[in-house]
Amino acid sequence: MIKNIYFDLDGTIIDSAPSIITGLKITLEKYGYDIPDYATLRKCVGPPFTYSFPNYLGIRDEDFADAVATYRHYYDKENGCMDVEAFEGVEGLLAALVKRGYCLFVCTSKPEPTARKILEGLGLAKYFTDICGATLDAKINTKEQVINLCFSRAPWHLKEETILIGDTKFDVDGAKASGIECIGVSWGFGSTDEMLEHGALEVFDYPDEVLDYIESN
Repeated sequence: MIKNIYFDLDGTIIDSAPSIITGLKITLEKYGYDIPDYATLRKCVGPPFTYSFPNYLGIRDEDFADAVATYRHYYDKENGCMDVEAFEGVEGLLAALVKRGYCLFVCTSKPEPTARKILEGLGLAKYFTDICGATLDAKINTKEQVINLCFSRAPWHLKEETILIGDTKFDVDGAKASGIECIGVSWGFGSTDEMLEHGALEVFDYPDEVLDYIESN
């Protein structure tokens, strides 16, 4: 029986593509990198920078730390992160789950202070028992590490009673590595086929379908 639900943030709760892509363009221009097409930039929404910067953007190791700092200055210091909105129907899903007694956590590879600021700004923080995210020193960075952080903060959560909801293969892989199941949503930034290939139990198109699935399990 599902009792605890860990939600990915980017692409699952919020549409953060415009703000993230703007930050990436600013960063690439500053360091003289070519700006790839929109589809490639969109792939960078969700995965940690340690993966997306070298693999999708071609940022060299020697530029990595400065590139991250440039991006975070725009995103955090200049409040670029607030150019976001919740996906349609998601707040209703969160409210319904809380009303039914489920324990909700945010589990994101975005830095935790930024995730908290965004959710508080959107009025969504109230639905979550805790908001867990990456650390600025990158010691906690991957989805697996953040899931384990969630469990460390709520040691009474049992893995067989906990599920992750995400929108990419990285969510599915992180859940699997942490010993929990994952369901996917198609309204985000990942591929339905990839999520299923990596082991997602189901992938849903609408928040109401997610609620029905959780209620039936």
